[in-house]
Amino acid sequence: MSSKSVLEHFTVPDDFQNGNTFKGKCMHCGTLISGSYKVTSNFVTHMKRKHRDLYILHSENKEIQPTLTQCIKKSVKYSPSDPKQLEMTNALIMFIAGDLLPLSIVESEEFKNLMEKADTKYQVPSRKHLSSKLLHEKSVEIKNNLVNTLKRAESVCLTIDLWSSRQMRGFLGITGHFIYNCQRLPRLAKLAVQYLAIPATSAPVERLFSTAGKTFRPERCRLADGTFEKLMMVKCNGKMLK
Repeated sequence: MSSKSVLEHFTVPDDFQNGNTFKGKCMHCGTLISGSYKVTSNFVTHMKRKHRDLYILHSENKEIQPTLTQCIKKSVKYSPSDPKQLEMTNALIMFIAGDLLPLSIVESEEFKNLMEKADTKYQVPSRKHLSSKLLHEKSVEIKNNLVNTLKRAESVCLTIDLWSSRQMRGFLGITGHFIYNCQRLPRLAKLAVQYLAIPATSAPVERLFSTAGKTFRPERCRLADGTFEKLMMVKCNGKMLK
């Protein structure tokens, strides 16, 4: 309870001059208390001692007006092109795709509260914006980076495996092994090609199918093919950007 609001519980004479001492009559018990607009400690003490419940109730219900700095700090958000906004959005995409989480997590009130606690300026993207634009852009970025990396490889060893779902939907899995940036260590690269044979196993492809099964599970049966493909691109090849 502020020093001025405590006077709401007292009847103050109308003819007193500002700064002068006057006697205010308590509206609850009729007691006369001496004080002034500048010195209200007697009024506060009376409310604490004689009407403690009203004093506590009034203090709890009295809203504190926020300062201008607090209002500005609360309302200002990162712009879409802000480096911090882009950095956190990129981390959010990798988090969702990497841990096979549903895109609807950005609509969760608990998740929004978590991001608000982490950074009040960050704007959590909507589910539609995430699936139609942000995930697409990240998938294209990873794909282009993968293509440019493969162009610099002198040779690529491929492992191919076929898989059919219970609905008899066919899938083709391809994994590639290559030596990256072999121009820096040409002799070591030749030794690696000669002695480090590529394992003739479909295990990497099977891991890919296992990941796909966890992503396209019954609870996510409405997942569009395009979104599923982009999630798999980010999940399996996202490390290429690091």
